[in-house]
Amino acid sequence: MTNDRKFVFEQREWNLLHNVLNEILYGFEMQDIDSTIGIKRPKLELLLEQLHHSPQENTQVELSMQQTKAFRNALVETLRELGRDEFQTRTGYSFDEGEQILKYLERITK
Repeated sequence: MTNDRKFVFEQREWNLLHNVLNEILYGFEMQDIDSTIGIKRPKLELLLEQLHHSPQENTQVELSMQQTKAFRNALVETLRELGRDEFQTRTGYSFDEGEQILKYLERITK
């Protein structure tokens, strides 16, 4: 049985996803992205590309459960890797905002 549940994210959240995916893919070295994040690198690159080209007036994006879990995992790794100072500099979001969104993602992906 597959979980086809969908999650809708507002622009602020999916913009963070865009920035976090960019860091995971191109910002710092990560061993075994596929198993750590939960989606193979080519699919992450495609998702990043879709978010990058999403129209600014598109205020929401819909993600599958797998993509939402990948968002959570990528956020965990980015927070851990960059730390409080670098996270804000490189993503444009405060560390506390990142942690707050992470708590939300953990709740909805249980």
